[in-house]
Amino acid sequence: MFNRAQAALGAAEALRIRVQSGVDRLKETIRVESEQFEQEQKNGISAGRYFYFKNHLVFLERELLSLSRELEKAFVEVELHKQALIECDKAVKTLESVEARDRELYRLAQNRKEQKKLDDVAVLNVYRNHERGDK
Repeated sequence: MFNRAQAALGAAEALRIRVQSGVDRLKETIRVESEQFEQEQKNGISAGRYFYFKNHLVFLERELLSLSRELEKAFVEVELHKQALIECDKAVKTLESVEARDRELYRLAQNRKEQKKLDDVAVLNVYRNHERGDK
């Protein structure tokens, strides 16, 4: 259970990193292409090229918005899996505590049984010695 929670967290974190990387690359692409667009505008640009840049930048911005939403979902997934892992960790610690307590109770019960046997043997020896002494 704990290992599955760890694996799920790892997968969610890997997805978040992948999406974050995509967002970062797309932001850099938008920055570079915006600079290129501004540079071409300074030097004079044809209407066709102007509309191409505008449409392309709008497309990239929509793509960035979509990836940003995906990144938000990935962050939520990571947090959910972190909480699940914390809960698993608590459950494991609780089980370990119960197991340790049960082992201690078993050891005490075994010690009591052993002590009872020793007491019974001692009583029997006293009784036998007493019987021998009476005869």
